[in-house]
Amino acid sequence: MKSYFFIIPSGNPTTTYANLLFVKALTDLGYDIEPVLDLSTKYTILKNPDCDAIFFQKTIQCPAHTKKYIEHLKGKVKLIHIDNDFQDMYKIDKLETLKITDLIIVCTSQHKRALKEYTNVPIEIVSNIVDFENYNYVPITQKSNNPLVISWQQACADAYIQDLLMIAKPLCEIHERYNTELHLYGWYMGKNHPDQRHEIREVMPFAKFIEYQPLTKYLTDIVPNLSQSDIFIMPYINHKGRWGKSSFGLKRIMLLGLPIVASNTEHHRTLIKNGENGFLATTNEQWYVNLESLVKSKDLRESFAIKSRKLIETNYNHELIIQQLINAVNKHISLFTKT
Repeated sequence: MKSYFFIIPSGNPTTTYANLLFVKALTDLGYDIEPVLDLSTKYTILKNPDCDAIFFQKTIQCPAHTKKYIEHLKGKVKLIHIDNDFQDMYKIDKLETLKITDLIIVCTSQHKRALKEYTNVPIEIVSNIVDFENYNYVPITQKSNNPLVISWQQACADAYIQDLLMIAKPLCEIHERYNTELHLYGWYMGKNHPDQRHEIREVMPFAKFIEYQPLTKYLTDIVPNLSQSDIFIMPYINHKGRWGKSSFGLKRIMLLGLPIVASNTEHHRTLIKNGENGFLATTNEQWYVNLESLVKSKDLRESFAIKSRKLIETNYNHELIIQQLINAVNKHISLFTKT
């Protein structure tokens, strides 16, 4: 059976890359699935589809993925939306699109529960597929940072300043006591987006800002530097707009083997066992104590690093995640079958 995978060429590059990894893995298994990024090609296919199903990366981020352009295919071609976040649920186009699709795939249980308030369409949970090739593990014993480096990253850091400011107090206290460096990745530096760095500088003048890079340069230039960090922080404000987020980002950081302190959210708890392979924190005191424990103990950093990497290798390897996707789709649509 033939399928197309409609990819968004712009927007969040990590989401695009994750979906292209799905396509490659399914193709390697012998399934007839083709990625489509060009908008005009998408419209041509939608007018006269020669396929059994179409996967859509997100909804309103591309007009060709929305109800207006796909509803005429309902009952003729199976429509499957992979929706990686819970944003824009107030927009009519998004809601109407999610109501007429045949299957919605999300990354977290929180996202699934929330979506059930808006649609009766079947919803399945499938983890992102992670990139083992480009996220190489660097043992703690091979790092020699002096002072230690604490890192944070977002694909669009300027949009997440409130998350970072939420833990400004413990970060400042750790810096003052241990002279740690703070590296913040993913800033637009005022290019195409308002420059929000001044809000961080006001409270954390010691922070170093690293510019956002498109995916190819990110993999070659940013990831190797990020992998040399000693500690990684992942603060998240807990609201609906974030319920589908962090799954891919957290897994990539764990794949690198970076010791993590993260907000104590539902999804983070599915990956991090507090005190075993990372730390979960809610209060400023917890953030400080956890960061200090990692700063003071190389053995603890090494233990967290090894266990984090092992978890991803064991529970989120390509074979398991692809089978998870195949099972999720075949549960509702007999698409991935071989004759």
